[in-house]
Amino acid sequence: MNKKATFEDVINGPYFIDDSKMPSAEESKKIVIPKELEEKLDAELEEIAHKYGLY
Repeated sequence: MNKKATFEDVINGPYFIDDSKMPSAEESKKIVIPKELEEKLDAELEEIAHKYGLY
């Protein structure tokens, strides 16, 4: 028998995202991603796109 989830079940569950811990828009602008990491990510994304024929 499946029980219908209540609001409390959702907010107390393991998948609830607490966005109060997210950085503000101003704080997000201060985050610097290293160039090497950006280049590695771009290369991996391009490889995935080609693998699945996205372009």
